[in-house]
Amino acid sequence: MAVSANDTVLSLAVCCDVCASKMQAVVDLLLLTSDLRPVNTESLSVFGESYAKCRDTIIARTKGLSVLTRDILQQMSSGRYNDVQLSLREICELVVSLTECSAHAAYLAATTEMSSIKSIPGIVDKYKVSRAKFDIENCCNRIQHTPITELSPQLIVEISDEIRKNLHILSQACMLASDTSEDPFHKEQFKLCVKSMTACAMALFSTVKRYKNTLDERNRLRCVVFSRPLVQACQSLVDYATESEHLGSPAKLSEEGKNVQTAVLGGCMSVVSPCVQLCLCVQSLAQDPNNTDHQRRIISCSSAIADGSTLLSQALRLKSSPRTSYAGPS
Repeated sequence: MAVSANDTVLSLAVCCDVCASKMQAVVDLLLLTSDLRPVNTESLSVFGESYAKCRDTIIARTKGLSVLTRDILQQMSSGRYNDVQLSLREICELVVSLTECSAHAAYLAATTEMSSIKSIPGIVDKYKVSRAKFDIENCCNRIQHTPITELSPQLIVEISDEIRKNLHILSQACMLASDTSEDPFHKEQFKLCVKSMTACAMALFSTVKRYKNTLDERNRLRCVVFSRPLVQACQSLVDYATESEHLGSPAKLSEEGKNVQTAVLGGCMSVVSPCVQLCLCVQSLAQDPNNTDHQRRIISCSSAIADGSTLLSQALRLKSSPRTSYAGPS
């Protein structure tokens, strides 16, 4: 099936939406919340309780981010939209990783301050299940909005594998919660949530298999139709799993702890916000490639990301905001 220039632009627009929404979702879960807890992802397990390791890793990743953002405008100028998509996905994954690491560093630094109290874990990890649910929803949106000329068998398999990975995360979280809970109702309800989600997933994967064999709009629409109950089942599961009684207690911070948290999370936000804006500017430029205002906005975003990276690095080293820190006269 031939790919038109319009389909390539539409595919890039979908990529921009997916990346922007993913970065924003992680920000909402980790930065724009007073619910301070450690971030327990597999990639962060190597850091343990070491603030220094988190800090050094974040600073190294901001340097990689600056390199990627500088490439975007050149790729856009030469019409290499497929390369732009690859760069945006790399930026998105780097920003998500950086945000998780910054939130974990903020927790470690803030809870070591005098009078701060660490969080108490519950039977469910709120970030882990919320993030898995969001990633499944994002995958289903890609199936719906990616042009059919771009939705190749290879891509639909990649999307399906991503859905399966996140379904496994949700299933494991529910089974652990069921085993840990002492309430018979909750024990059974977590198991039923998994059954509901699994049934919806099986119906979706059956239509995906049919689409792989016959790439047409009717089969794609079937995938879209059967993705909707899966998204709803995952949403219901997460709404139930993240009820307060399942989550334990967040950290309680002293005034000094709150200042440290604000400095680190604020520094991270100064990096993430222009990255989200970069996606939106790339989308606008792809749809109107001769618009110099959009080109200038991309340059401005790249500069803001570099400035934000410097601010975040300083906040991590100082454990306070460089914008408010003042040593006073010597």
